[in-house]
Amino acid sequence: MLEVDKVGIHLGGRWLFRDMSLTLEAGEVVGISGDSGVGKSTLARMLAGHLAPDEGEVRYGGRPAARRGPHPAQLVLQHPERAVNPRWRIRRILAEAGAPEPSLLEALQIAPSWLDRWPSELSGGELQRVCIARALGPATRVLIADEMTAMLDALTQAGIWRAALGVAQERGLGVLAISHDEALLERICTRRLRWEELRGDATTVMMP
Repeated sequence: MLEVDKVGIHLGGRWLFRDMSLTLEAGEVVGISGDSGVGKSTLARMLAGHLAPDEGEVRYGGRPAARRGPHPAQLVLQHPERAVNPRWRIRRILAEAGAPEPSLLEALQIAPSWLDRWPSELSGGELQRVCIARALGPATRVLIADEMTAMLDALTQAGIWRAALGVAQERGLGVLAISHDEALLERICTRRLRWEELRGDATTVMMP
């Protein structure tokens, strides 16, 4: 589904990373861990089409992402309050990706009463569920979670991941989870990659 072939990003007069390769199949949950500042979030933004690689290629289903229309990979970030327009009600935020199916809202436990609220009227966990629902539009094939639940308590984390992975499994999506939390990645992933092992032939940690 997702093929990353020897990509590189050049920023600030230097290569942030080069020769990065990985694959993600439909239904897989692949985790990436590594030190802060090495480029994990930049890689996530590139895979979601926010940045173009300076070398190499990213393919979805064997082809580059189309320049028009929804991108096949959608990114959910750590701070949901920074990812939404605070002047929009929840209904309008969700509509950015098209009207969500009621079944999706139900799966993510988004209450109908939230739709007419402002982002500031929801908790961080509730607002993150909204961001996930927005990311899971009908054209989405890959969900990229960059420290998606890092700022939330353990109980809220577990509920959000259970809901998001349930939707991903039902729809056959690939999930790329970027986190410093090795215990979390061990619980949710089918395969793990360490950042320093992504150059050339990556060494993977297979999960049972």
